[in-house]
Amino acid sequence: MMPRTISGKITLGSILLMLLIGLSIYGVMTLRGKPRLIEASDTLINQTGQSIVNGLQGQMGQVESLTASVAGMAATLPLDPALYLKALTEVINANGNRAIAGGGLWPEPGAFTPGIDKRSFFWGRGNDGRLSYTDEYNSPESAAYQDEPWYRAAVNAPAGQCVWSAAYLDPITQAPMVTCSVPYQRDGRFAGVATTDVSLSGLADYMKAHGQATGGYAFVLDRDGNVMYFPGSDFSGGLESLSGLTTRLPWLAAVTQQDSDEEARIEDPTLQDQAIVKRFSMVGTGWTVALVTPMTTVTRLASTLIQDLLFFILPVVALLLWLAWLGSRMLLAQIAETTRQIERMSEGGGQREALIITRHDEIGALRGAVNRYATRLNQLFENVSLVSETIGGRTREISAGNMDLSRRTESQAAALEETASAMEELSSTVSQNADSASEASRLAGEASSVAENGGNRVTRVISSMEEISQSSKKMADIVNMIDGIAFQTNLLALNASVEAARAGEQGRGFAVVAGEVRSLASRSATAASEIGHLIKDSVGRIDEGTRHAREAGEVMQEVVASVQRVTGLVSEIAMASKEQAAGINDVNQAVADMDSVTQQNAALVEEVASAATALEEQTMALEQLMQEFQSTQNASPASVDAEAEWSAPQGAVWAT
Repeated sequence: MMPRTISGKITLGSILLMLLIGLSIYGVMTLRGKPRLIEASDTLINQTGQSIVNGLQGQMGQVESLTASVAGMAATLPLDPALYLKALTEVINANGNRAIAGGGLWPEPGAFTPGIDKRSFFWGRGNDGRLSYTDEYNSPESAAYQDEPWYRAAVNAPAGQCVWSAAYLDPITQAPMVTCSVPYQRDGRFAGVATTDVSLSGLADYMKAHGQATGGYAFVLDRDGNVMYFPGSDFSGGLESLSGLTTRLPWLAAVTQQDSDEEARIEDPTLQDQAIVKRFSMVGTGWTVALVTPMTTVTRLASTLIQDLLFFILPVVALLLWLAWLGSRMLLAQIAETTRQIERMSEGGGQREALIITRHDEIGALRGAVNRYATRLNQLFENVSLVSETIGGRTREISAGNMDLSRRTESQAAALEETASAMEELSSTVSQNADSASEASRLAGEASSVAENGGNRVTRVISSMEEISQSSKKMADIVNMIDGIAFQTNLLALNASVEAARAGEQGRGFAVVAGEVRSLASRSATAASEIGHLIKDSVGRIDEGTRHAREAGEVMQEVVASVQRVTGLVSEIAMASKEQAAGINDVNQAVADMDSVTQQNAALVEEVASAATALEEQTMALEQLMQEFQSTQNASPASVDAEAEWSAPQGAVWAT
């Protein structure tokens, strides 16, 4: 079903055009472009194969030139073994070319030294890359080299022309190689063969480097059909023929049935794809290079080009179509927007010329909207005029109220500023009180600590007085004991005097001594008595001092308790001051927030007042415009001609 809207028609046309372009590109590329691209890919394969052949022929040509040089030297040099050993070494070495496995000169029997059948000069390259001369082919135990195939093939060849042997394994090194044999003549007669042995390892390196140019691989056959190189093959079990290779790799069977100028199709599992095998012959060597190319390589260019065209051209076309569609949608959106604008404007009445609707798409909808717009246009402006008058009165009232509110808000803001300033001063005072209380608490703590130290010292004094009292009592006991000793001494001295008197003249000296002893004992008793009185007096005073010290200790304990109570009270006062300061800070912050909010309210009130004033001015301008429009409408000549237009189609709308 055909869409009725223009946007639907454009969308459907863009989709159909996109599909048509895609089918056209695919058909042209499939029917015309793809065959030509496949032909170009075949040409590329032929060029790649011929390039490989040319590269191999270039390398083999160097070997042929080298061998021809050796043959030329053999044909002209004097028959001196020392001269041959010296002259041929550097030529065969070829500046250390490792692809050359060896080479030499193989004269005919008796041609170099009369009567000697085997007189060869051969150099072989060792694992260290150096050429070394060997004479083992001249030993009587070795087979005659004149019977070797490479020698017999060169006997009948033209002088100076290389004859390539089939691939073979060297009997000494068991390395695969081929030999270039060039015959030479002396005195117009065949005199021998010059040879150069080429290792197939160099061929393998070359084929690995160039055989994958088409995405597949390549292999080389000699003139007898022996495999000279195949990817992954080694020669540990000897040389392998193509038929033996197809026995091991059956998918190569189609290659054996292929003529040299034909191509074969194989299903190669190693490539996981169908492949094309093309043969290329090497002139002069009899070798064949077979190039295996996956079919994806042949068709890749065509497929890639088709994909690229579809992936690049189609998005570009789609983008262009999308841009065109978007442009049309924008145009239609503008028309629809115009319709909506006219719909919004059609809220009044009047007399206008009607728009005839002849189509049912966006344009028709637009014309219908214009008709509806005209039906109510005048009524709209009348209502707008009434509303604008009402808005003007209300706006003036709002403006006056906002001005009054603005003044009161500014007064409140000023009062809040003064309150905030007073709260800041009160906060500063409370903060100072809190700091003073904290300092007083610290000093009270220090006084309490000093009082505690004084109490501790008084306690130590009381303890010392008690110890002195005890020591005084011990001294009184000692004095009493001294007094007793003096009394006993006096009695003993008295007894001694009595005994001395009895003794008469013999005891006179003893009586003198006894008298002195009594005198000393008497003075000791007198001193002990005086000391005892002093000690008793000291003990009394010490007891009185101890009593006073105890009383002082009790007083100090009371002082310490009082200081501790004072310290606790000061700490509580300090904490209360800090809490009071924090509370006042919170109140101060709240007042500041109220001040900020009041300032914002004042600013908003001023903005509202300004907006109300502007609205009042706009309302007055709107009233003036409506008055001008109504005066213009009343003066329009279209209102006079309206009665002449009643013959218009049914549903028409009239306006000025």
